[in-house]
Amino acid sequence: MTNLLIGVGVLAVVALIEGLYYAVNFLTERQREELRRRLQTVAAGEGTGRLLMRQGRLAADPAIDAVLRELPIMQRLGDLMEEAQSSATVARLLVTSAALAAAGALVGLILRAPLAALVLGAAGAMCPTIRLRLARDRRDQKLTEQLPAALDMIARSLRAGHALTAAFKLVASEMPGPINVEFARAYEEQNLGVSFEKAVLQMVRRAPRNRDLKIFAVSVIIQGETGGNLVEILEKLADTIRGRFRFYEKAGALAAEGKLSGLVLGLLPIVTGGVMTLINSDYVGLLITSALGKGILLCAMASWFVGVLWLRQMAKVEL
Repeated sequence: MTNLLIGVGVLAVVALIEGLYYAVNFLTERQREELRRRLQTVAAGEGTGRLLMRQGRLAADPAIDAVLRELPIMQRLGDLMEEAQSSATVARLLVTSAALAAAGALVGLILRAPLAALVLGAAGAMCPTIRLRLARDRRDQKLTEQLPAALDMIARSLRAGHALTAAFKLVASEMPGPINVEFARAYEEQNLGVSFEKAVLQMVRRAPRNRDLKIFAVSVIIQGETGGNLVEILEKLADTIRGRFRFYEKAGALAAEGKLSGLVLGLLPIVTGGVMTLINSDYVGLLITSALGKGILLCAMASWFVGVLWLRQMAKVEL
């Protein structure tokens, strides 16, 4: 009976991982299709204001949306989804978190480990939010990587005699995502009556962790108020960002040995446990069937997790 429960638990975990994999693929492809449709609309010059302006709804149902807006933490989740450029709603995020928490708790109960059920349930509840944070960080990194090329394009457009707003439209139509969407939204916002300075600040609000974008916004706003050579400012800013990227790449190459060592040490317990299970499954099975074994296994998992985080921090280069 115990082996049957273990088998059911393993199948549930495999099904959960596979479901998450296909869900992530589905959301990624849908976001790419939406981006492609938006870019085609920008190029055609039709309906961009309606498509590029986010609705800002926390739920599809107006009643649920009104209830969620009363909770400050829901507003912060909405801001996180805005920063990650997610097309889902906060209500859908909550439902997904609850479903994953229930699945994780069910696996723990099948294994007859209440503490594991609590840990797996909490991990499942946090997974969607963690995924959003990772997507936001990747998007910020991509914005920073694309910003120098966008600044060069704006500078060349200004040298050719175009207005700054026209340069924004050029970036929106010529650059790849995600930076084209941000400049397109800023361009369309000022087209719809928002002041140009506020449209630029809204761009920064959608990527609050991106310092380079903040510097660009401050430069544009100050130049608009006091005057100056904006072309030279943008070119120097682009050169500074590129120089910093070269420095980061050099530092990353120097820290690669430490990261590889951390990866080997992190995988070693997992590989060892798998080999021991294949050689003597009855011996390893005591970690699941006995109460003492479950405690030892949970302590080992906790120490492994802390050790992996510690190794990662040691290999991380603070600049």
